[in-house]
Amino acid sequence: MPPTLPNTNRCVSVLALALCLCNSLLSSAASNPTTAVAPQVPVATVKVSGDAELKTTSDAGLVLRLEKPSGRAVIEFNYTARPLDLSAFRDLALRSNNRTSAELDILITGVTDKDSYSSRAQTRFLVRPGEEINLCVMMARPQLPKDHPFVQRLGNLFAFPWGHQRHWQHLDADAIRRVTAQVDWAGVKPGQTITLSRPFGSGTYSVDPALLETLPMPLVDEFGQDRSQTWPGKVQRLEDLREDAAKETALVASLTRPRGEHDRFGGDTRGPSHKATGFFRVEKIDGKWWFIDPEGHLFWSLGVNCVATTSGTRVKGREALFPASAHGRVDINHYEENVKQKHQGKDWRKGHADVTLARMMDWGFNTVGAWSMQELSAARRVPYTLIIHVGYQRIGSNKKIADPYSDEFKNDLERNLAELAALHASSPWLIGVFIDNELEWKTGNALAEEVLGSAPYTPSRLALLAFLRGRYQSLEALNQAWGSSYGSFDSVRPQADAKEKSAYQRDMSDFLTVFADTYFAACAAAMDKHFPNHLYLGCRFHVLNPIVTAAASKHCDVLSVNAYRYGVSDLALVTAVDRPYLISEYHFGTRDYGVWGVGLTWAADARNQSDLVQAYLSDALRHPNLIGAHWFAWAGQAVTGRDDGENFGVGLVTIVDRPEDTLVKAFTDVAEALYDYRLAPKPTRIGAPEAP
Repeated sequence: MPPTLPNTNRCVSVLALALCLCNSLLSSAASNPTTAVAPQVPVATVKVSGDAELKTTSDAGLVLRLEKPSGRAVIEFNYTARPLDLSAFRDLALRSNNRTSAELDILITGVTDKDSYSSRAQTRFLVRPGEEINLCVMMARPQLPKDHPFVQRLGNLFAFPWGHQRHWQHLDADAIRRVTAQVDWAGVKPGQTITLSRPFGSGTYSVDPALLETLPMPLVDEFGQDRSQTWPGKVQRLEDLREDAAKETALVASLTRPRGEHDRFGGDTRGPSHKATGFFRVEKIDGKWWFIDPEGHLFWSLGVNCVATTSGTRVKGREALFPASAHGRVDINHYEENVKQKHQGKDWRKGHADVTLARMMDWGFNTVGAWSMQELSAARRVPYTLIIHVGYQRIGSNKKIADPYSDEFKNDLERNLAELAALHASSPWLIGVFIDNELEWKTGNALAEEVLGSAPYTPSRLALLAFLRGRYQSLEALNQAWGSSYGSFDSVRPQADAKEKSAYQRDMSDFLTVFADTYFAACAAAMDKHFPNHLYLGCRFHVLNPIVTAAASKHCDVLSVNAYRYGVSDLALVTAVDRPYLISEYHFGTRDYGVWGVGLTWAADARNQSDLVQAYLSDALRHPNLIGAHWFAWAGQAVTGRDDGENFGVGLVTIVDRPEDTLVKAFTDVAEALYDYRLAPKPTRIGAPEAP
């Protein structure tokens, strides 16, 4: 018997149940229009602010009158007095009825602790005019312990089949203290109304070990697909893959350059030309940053990471999950195995590269992102980026940080760039190079304190002590400023009560500035040496420490950010020099194609995923500093997880190399509108329905 898998369609029945249980949740508007009370559920204080008026309340929820043609309202359900318990459900949900003539943009957030960014659940929804729909926000949970039967049987996965997904940002689902719905709109007729139900639980959630016995074994078939589920495009036989390859032959033959009015690099040929250098560069024009392609045309980078590749999954120790053909292997990359079967013969890599490049041009993508198949850059048909990972020296507890004062860092940086330059330094198709990814810069002065507390002969610690000697000249002066009693500079260590010592904090902040400047200056100098005609694309920030971003802006041509969030209209980096930004990673995952996990930011289903892509990219195209965004990733991950347990539905293609059509269509629509929208953005997103 197959497992009971999460299904957002259950929202309707769960809503009916919730409304029955919550009978009389809201007291009458006449007696107290802002307080919801019921004998069987927590008290919820309801507050409405912004450009909407609370018109009526009822057992079904709230009716809100929109006061302006364009505006924002925030509806808050406050459960501080008695937390809301939705621990039996996968999702936190509300039901929305859009009675207006425009699309609603609704961001729903549930929080456990209002002061903690990490204790929340959030999803963004686009609700069509006249549409009534359930808005289901997955509630991530803490990581299961290593001895939990789910982990023991299936592996330390990010997501399991009965609604459990771990994430660094998660709710205490049994203690939700606040739920907000931020509603944005443009183009409504003032006075039109919307309704919102009260929050309720939806979707299947369980970590009962007994459910494991309902899973068929082996878990996956010969193609790596979950045997217990069905979905559009699931491969049933080997001949399906061979037939796919035959169909794609015509696409490869028909596409030799980008579609539309673009030059061979994908730049916009309709507008004025700018200085052509034969290589990619950046320029700010009329208040907006752009890439300028080698022929001098405006270029906005619509890219994908890991193009034509994906990670393998571990077999050893989990043989029961796989068919006998995989036994005896340490791991297996089902995506690669399927592609080999699809493109028969020794030259399968060329066949796969040809199809992938044709797909990219057909779907409107103009950039091959990081960690992609080498054959794609060698083909010189689509612009590409490169990434190097310089060895990490470990500073204190930081495992993922380079020590810019160490010879090991300098030598590794030199070696990596020299090797790449031999192959790519003359290519006009290369946009630029990322150096490192998601380094542990940390917030505040934490990294500088890690340096101070590191091993005695750590190069960066020696540099920090030299910095302190230069600033204070004597140990006595340092002790007086810090209120300390060190016997030597070598014995100086982090201060336990540092928050109370302004001189100490100032020194840590100033050294962090020097540390970051040293790192980025070294990378920029190495780029100038080995790639003088190409762009230094930064280190793909995921923590935006203003001290570090300011230092980076002095040396990077482009500041790259891995921005896993629902919108980027408010993305702002502290800089010392005005620079363009590039979103080097983002995604919204779904379970619609046979995986259990929904990614680092998630969508309720394939339609919601499509809407989120178009809304996110519309935000990015309106942003004056943003010059591109790269989706992560080309292919979906294995249901059995990669090495770190990620098993997310975030691919443009599935594990059998079949397109996820709804997602692909969303990107194609963006690509067709790309330059028009960048030059003359609208308040509504690309793909928004026309008002009836």
